[in-house]
Amino acid sequence: DTRGHIIHIDFGFAFGMAPGHEWSMERAPFKLTKDYIDVMGGPNSEGFKEFQKLFVDGLKAARSNSLNALGLVEIMMYKSNYPCFSGTRYGGGVSLKRFEKRLLLDVPDDKVEIKARKLIKKSIDHKGTKLYDVFQFYSNGYAY
Repeated sequence: DTRGHIIHIDFGFAFGMAPGHEWSMERAPFKLTKDYIDVMGGPNSEGFKEFQKLFVDGLKAARSNSLNALGLVEIMMYKSNYPCFSGTRYGGGVSLKRFEKRLLLDVPDDKVEIKARKLIKKSIDHKGTKLYDVFQFYSNGYAY
């Protein structure tokens, strides 16, 4: 936006792709390192509380618009050669099902907040994320 805020959506991750595929070290629901939390002011800060609230609200909004989102993904998949939609790992609607699962459509509305907060808790400083970041540093020189 005009104030310099940036959001990154990793569509491959959203559709179930992970580096190393089935053997991936990165098994956290999403990347939420200690550094990210420190930038928000720490685990007990107002900033982190606001993040948690926005995460829950965002998930609820995504769920309420899931038919539109899933329809758009289906259109993008049609005859696509993109890796996240093709091949034996991701083709044949696999990516669509994984995206649907990420939206927690099987979770009753009154349980979504609890489930979302569990995803946050599970993601905080996840061991697999740390291992993958170290791997990326030594193999590609990416800072972590």
